Amino acid sequence: MLQREGGEVRVVTYSGQGVYGFSSTRFGVPLDTYGRNNFVDTFGSAYGPGWQRENSFLTHATGGGFRYGFYAHGGRGVGNGTRHRATVIGPGVTPDVMWQGPPPGPYAAAADNDANARQRSVLGADARCTVNERRRA
Repeated sequence: MLQREGGEVRVVTYSGQGVYGFSSTRFGVPLDTYGRNNFVDTFGSAYGPGWQRENSFLTHATGGGFRYGFYAHGGRGVGNGTRHRATVIGPGVTPDVMWQGPPPGPYAAAADNDANARQRSVLGADARCTVNERRRA
């Protein structure tokens, strides 16, 4: 299941347990039957019409958490579109799971603070998913 908080997908679980692998290449290719890639697509973005692949990445041990930001990656522009979706392919005959929804919208400090609180709540102690805290001078 793709758990979402406030429209943001953050955790992949099965029967309440995080889904993650134990070994992968440095490029994010799972080397065991447990690892799962999240595929993030964007609709109507600078990448072109229709659905376009934004990126893919592994979930984190042990909770199955992840974070993703829509900003320039590896020389590509920003892929923020009018819709987003996340898909995880299940093992064997298990079904693929997908979430689809609107982008979060323009930046607002109150919404950012709420999202940070949700991230801390959902991701817990996942050191690889640090919460975006804006520093005030």
